[in-house]
Amino acid sequence: MKSADRYVALIALAVVLALGGCSQQTPEQGGAPGPSGASTEIFVMVPCGQVGPFSEAKKLFLRANPGVEIRSVPENIVTITAQILDGKVRPDLFLSMGDLEVDRVEQAGLVVDGTRTKYAENSLGLMVPKGNPAGVQTIADLAKPGVKNVAMPDPEHNSVGKHGRQALETVGIWNQVADKLFIMPMAADSKDATAQRRVQASIGYYPCAVEVHIEGQAPAEPKKLKLLGQIPADLYDPFWCEGAVIKGSKNPEGGRKLLDFLTTPEVQEIFRKWQFVQEAPESPAA
Repeated sequence: MKSADRYVALIALAVVLALGGCSQQTPEQGGAPGPSGASTEIFVMVPCGQVGPFSEAKKLFLRANPGVEIRSVPENIVTITAQILDGKVRPDLFLSMGDLEVDRVEQAGLVVDGTRTKYAENSLGLMVPKGNPAGVQTIADLAKPGVKNVAMPDPEHNSVGKHGRQALETVGIWNQVADKLFIMPMAADSKDATAQRRVQASIGYYPCAVEVHIEGQAPAEPKKLKLLGQIPADLYDPFWCEGAVIKGSKNPEGGRKLLDFLTTPEVQEIFRKWQFVQEAPESPAA
């Protein structure tokens, strides 16, 4: 079955998973109103995979900026990007899991000049179902006959798909793996397909193995997945989580201030705790 057919076969599952995503509008007030009696709200769109670290960073920001409110809306990065491109939302701050999504928004002329900023390292991880039935150990193993199906997000719409394809091409197995790929709309779909044993392996964001979608929760070890490790960074172009202020937003100054705060050392440490790193201590899935 070709990858396009696999995509069609799983699209209904992807729609169901998307409907049950992490979206929840949760304004949080950071203190008493200012002298004018009105507080300043910053509207930020947060990828599902960053709910954990962002919630910790938000608390620090609000503590340092009394009288400010943050309306943070968590959603899948593919959905966020589409909503911005379609003009459905104009957040003061757009946060992304990688470079591709910001490229698309910037090419559409929607990024305020000079605001595009890298704020957290990101990387690729290789995941398998618990028990690892196909015996996958490295990215090169994806070409073996015993690996029948592999999940990866769409390289045209998702940074992990873009860089995942680069890694497969660099190893020299893209042509061998292409026909067994389930090209998924979103990174969460690839992870879910792996946990449900619909595929023998998947390429995803390395931090997504421990992501949570509820603010205040600590990093959580996956119950039905095994993270084999990072795919070596020299197999693909390095990439970062990036943010930008969107043209037409109500509080661009607030968005810029919050984005700058995400680059501070204390917030960088938070992201590292949530596995946003480009070189992890464990053995990579080389």
